[in-house]
This record gives sequence, C-alpha cells and structure tokens, in this order.
Amino acid sequence: MTLDPGFAEFLSFLRSAGAPGAFEGEPHEMRSRLAAAIEGGWDPSSFAPVASAEQVALDSARLTVFRPLAEGPVPTVLYLHPGGFVLGSAHLFQDVARRLSHELGAVVVSVDYRLAPENPFPAATEDAAAALAWVRENIGSLGGDASRIGLAGESAGANLAIVTALGAASGGPGGAGVKALLLASPFTDATASYPSKTENAEGYFITVEDLEVVNKLYFGGDAALARDPRVSPALADNLADLPRTIIGVAGFDPLRDDGIVFAGRLLQAGVPVMLRVYPGFIHPYFGMPGISPAVDRAVTELTAEFGEALG
Repeated sequence: MTLDPGFAEFLSFLRSAGAPGAFEGEPHEMRSRLAAAIEGGWDPSSFAPVASAEQVALDSARLTVFRPLAEGPVPTVLYLHPGGFVLGSAHLFQDVARRLSHELGAVVVSVDYRLAPENPFPAATEDAAAALAWVRENIGSLGGDASRIGLAGESAGANLAIVTALGAASGGPGGAGVKALLLASPFTDATASYPSKTENAEGYFITVEDLEVVNKLYFGGDAALARDPRVSPALADNLADLPRTIIGVAGFDPLRDDGIVFAGRLLQAGVPVMLRVYPGFIHPYFGMPGISPAVDRAVTELTAEFGEALG
C-alpha cells in the first residue's frame, strides 16, 4: 500500500514541525490544539450550503440542527463527531454535518455529547440516546421522515452510532430501530489486538498509544468495561437487529481491522453491509476531505451509499 499524497504531505509536515501527538498532554491541551488546527484551516465560504443551523439544549447535551435546502419530509441523520470521546464538538465538525445535510438532502442533528475524562463512560452513550429520542419526538417539526432516520459517525462517533442503534433496536431510549448506519473508521472492540494495530502502531497520526490513552480516559482502561457492549459494540450478543450499514476504513489506521471484522460479524448476523477499504488513507479521513481529491471522492461515495440506504 502507498499513502495518499495528501496524507503523506500532511504527515511529513507534522514530523517536520515536531507536532505533539493528538492525545499527548492534558485533555485541555489536546482540545486547544485540535480547535486551533481545525479553525485555522477553515474557509467558511466553502462550507456546503444549508437552509439553517439552529442550537437546541437538552439536559446534558447540546444539538445543532442543520436543515437542508430540500423540502420535507426528508431523511434525518443523527451525526456523532470523532475525537476519542475526549475531543471535538459539533462546532468543530460542522463542515462534516453541513456536507451530509447538503448531499443527502437531510436534516442533520449534530450532537455535542459530554466528553471524558470529566464525563467518562457511559455519559456519551446516554447523551447520544437522548439525542435520538429528541429527534423522534420532534421529527414532525424538523420536517423529517420518521421512517428514514439514520446514524452517522467517525471513529468514536461511529462507536456511539452503533451503540445508540443497538439500544434503540432493543427498546431503549430513542424508540424503534434506525434505517441505516454510516460508520467511518469505527472503533468497535476495545479488547481486540488485530494485525492493523501492529502494522500501523505509529507514524500514521493516530497511534496505538493514542488508543490506550483514549481507553484510559473514557472508561478507565478497565478490562471488565472493555467487554461491555456499550464500549465494544462488536461484542454485543445480538447484532441482527442493526440496519443496513455502510462502513469505510483506512489502510494505514490501527483501527482498520476493527471495521473489517465488525463488517464480517454483521454479515454473519444477516445485516446488509457495504464495506469500503481505502488503502492509502489514515485515521481520521472522513472529516478531512480537503486533504486530496481521492479523499473527497471517498466521502462523496460513502455519503451517496448511505443516502441510498436511507431511501
């Protein structure tokens, strides 16, 4: 495999600048670096157009509702941002949510779930479930179609999307099951030691050491909690009730095999799955479409397949 030129240049820049690792230092330092990096590269004029963006406050989470230019009833997507359960926000990843809304012609509800370590597991899962319940309760005023609700996320956000869908399917908060899942570079099993964690242990932005830091900050690195399906949804007893799922993984990602093995388990459970492997990409790619034309095409491809699954 060969690195995508855009990612090769990105990694070379980080090395030459002596940039610290994504999860190096204290959480407030990690968050400040991420915010500076994302906001410093923004060109708001390039954001995909939406009809409106509205803030909504729940008990413990905040939502940003992006409405499409298309008229309803339209699909409604709950978007859960990446960041290892420690970093990120709806604000920082609004370009992703806006693009999903525009390309899908969907209402996109982006969730500011509580972050670890201040709010460790299961806080984020509770907030995601509450957000889905809010979507169902307000689907009419959103202009959404109750039969076409989807969940989308990258990395930790993909984990929360799976956990939320499993909870909804089993009668938990959020009501009935969702129509489709879009999972980019999903984190699915905190107990696994897949080959990709050895092959891509370091040198490709997110490292195995970063994953260990995330586990410690999110659930204390506790071995029993690592086996909890709300942390490791790949270990859930029943995956058969999950909806059609679109999965995209990156070749140079320690979590590559998380997504591949999870896709296999879904297929064994009878769940329709579309798996895309992008050999030259790193983690996280879905939120970085501007890095190269190939990444931009991949985001469009996955989004279109998700849209088809939503109907």
